[in-house]
Amino acid sequence: MTPIIETQSLVKVYRADGVETPALRGVDLAVAPGEFVSIMGPSGCGKSTLLYLLGLLATPTEGTVRIDGQDAGTLGDGGRTRLRRRHIGYVFQRFNLLPTLSAEENVGLPMRLRGERPGSAPREMLRAVGLEEKRRRRPNQLSVGEQQRVAIARALATRPTVLLADEPTGNLDSEASDRVMDLVGRLHRGTGQAIVLITHNRQVADRADRLIRMHDGRLVDA
Repeated sequence: MTPIIETQSLVKVYRADGVETPALRGVDLAVAPGEFVSIMGPSGCGKSTLLYLLGLLATPTEGTVRIDGQDAGTLGDGGRTRLRRRHIGYVFQRFNLLPTLSAEENVGLPMRLRGERPGSAPREMLRAVGLEEKRRRRPNQLSVGEQQRVAIARALATRPTVLLADEPTGNLDSEASDRVMDLVGRLHRGTGQAIVLITHNRQVADRADRLIRMHDGRLVDA
């Protein structure tokens, strides 16, 4: 079976003022279609950098990222954007909801960016995360946990094959965190999408099918 996401010898080095800071040091990772993987490690170990590379939001210094067998390094900016929009949904720790848009409008935004008419899809996704009745509210009228649920609905609105989650419970209290992770697990079972989630929280990490540990830019337990 072809991995839905695969990296080979992935290296990322940040350069500033003549100083090189390695963030990833040769990462090999394969995620099967429908697999739920968590990556756990301390702050600064390279988790977020890896997720940004998997999401085609940054380019590696060396190595390869393949999405559904397609080598992203062979594509120009337009091709990478199309590959990302077709396959990747992204959930950020800070939600990144547009404050002037309603929950329904935020969920529909990725579809509009793809040139599609959202139709009833945003409302259906908000129903799936239990927020249909609050679809007309703006982010500042929602609780922190509700905002993250809107962000999850937005990430899944285009039916991506992969959901990447960057510390999705990092800004939530324990009760809201449990609700969000219950939701992620339920949606995963219902849709069969692959999920790669990074966290420093062991209880969150244990929700996944496979736990990978990361340290100093390397996968140390995969």
